[in-house]
Amino acid sequence: MPAVLEHRSQPKVEDGEIAAVRIGEEATLKRFYQQGDTVLLQTENPTFAPLVYANHQLDEIAIEGKAVGFCRGL
Repeated sequence: MPAVLEHRSQPKVEDGEIAAVRIGEEATLKRFYQQGDTVLLQTENPTFAPLVYANHQLDEIAIEGKAVGFCRGL
């Protein structure tokens, strides 16, 4: 039986949760933090700087959902 992927949109996540984020035409998983009108998207890889969006830049991103689990190195 083929695997079934369920998609459920969840446009809001709590601080520190890993979110599926659309940035323009790209999609990525980042840890989400918000303080007022500023959103910080932090990668799990410490060699990369966080992405910071504020004010009108927030129109460039969209939260698609919360990551509830993933596997690495399969």
